[in-house]
Amino acid sequence: MIIFAEHWYYGTLPYDNKSYYSPYIQYLTSELALADYAYLIEYIKQNETTNSPVIAFGGSYGGMLSAWLRIKYPSLINGA
Repeated sequence: MIIFAEHWYYGTLPYDNKSYYSPYIQYLTSELALADYAYLIEYIKQNETTNSPVIAFGGSYGGMLSAWLRIKYPSLINGA
């Protein structure tokens, strides 16, 4: 199974021009994106019958998120 999740907040303005100001800017962090990915991985693992390894991948910013995900959540990620 391949799942491609994207941290889409960057480059979008979900709250129009208010997106860059408090309290909305708190959602624009890579740490929150990593927590979202970890939650997604845990959810999929609980609801799937297979026990497949999880490999994070990406290029540029996505590559950095992959590496940080492996560092922050080593029990969830088998490789990056």
